[in-house]
Amino acid sequence: MTSTSITKVGGITIVTQVIPQEEASIQLQSAATTKQLPAPATNAAAPAPSFAAEKDGIRASFLLGGPQGLGIVQIFVGLLCILFSLTAIVSPILVIHALFSLAILFVLSGSLTLAASRQTSVGLVWASLVFNMIAGLVALAGVTFVCWLLADRPPSKQLCDLYTGEYNVKDCERIWGVNEVLYGLRGLLLVLLVLQVCVSITVCVFSGKAIRRHSHYNPLMVEEK
Repeated sequence: MTSTSITKVGGITIVTQVIPQEEASIQLQSAATTKQLPAPATNAAAPAPSFAAEKDGIRASFLLGGPQGLGIVQIFVGLLCILFSLTAIVSPILVIHALFSLAILFVLSGSLTLAASRQTSVGLVWASLVFNMIAGLVALAGVTFVCWLLADRPPSKQLCDLYTGEYNVKDCERIWGVNEVLYGLRGLLLVLLVLQVCVSITVCVFSGKAIRRHSHYNPLMVEEK
């Protein structure tokens, strides 16, 4: 006859089972062992990197260049250049300043840079890259143009040549202040255009890095067994 005794010692349950020699072995079971064991954990496939992770990577690469501040600088430079272009209506010798109205491209590129920094996407980064390349080329052409204006004849002499019959030599000598004003404004404009070139190059570099990260993004594929 089989007998079973259960003893609890220090929170441990000891089960003793006595089986006669003539009887076959009986599998020992207890209340603790009757509970179903949790199913063994299966090797779950690691999830592939999501689109959100990719987008975060692109955003991180783009934001390293500080596009928000650079976009504000571009808009500021563009507005100042547009204001300077309004001097074309003051005098016929300043009509060439109307070309600086092309600085509207600086405002557009700055606006796209700001938009890409706030809601980064591949499309906005591409648009920012393209417009900043165009704005950089326009600014570089503007630098060359301003340098030519500074090397040209003084504005007062151009003004006197324009109104030869109305002014004499003494009158031309009295308008020397025109040279100082225009040279000062053109010098300031030259600095702004150089700044625009530097900003455009910086945005293009970090936009290119973000796009490159997107093009080389390879999701990790894990086969489920």
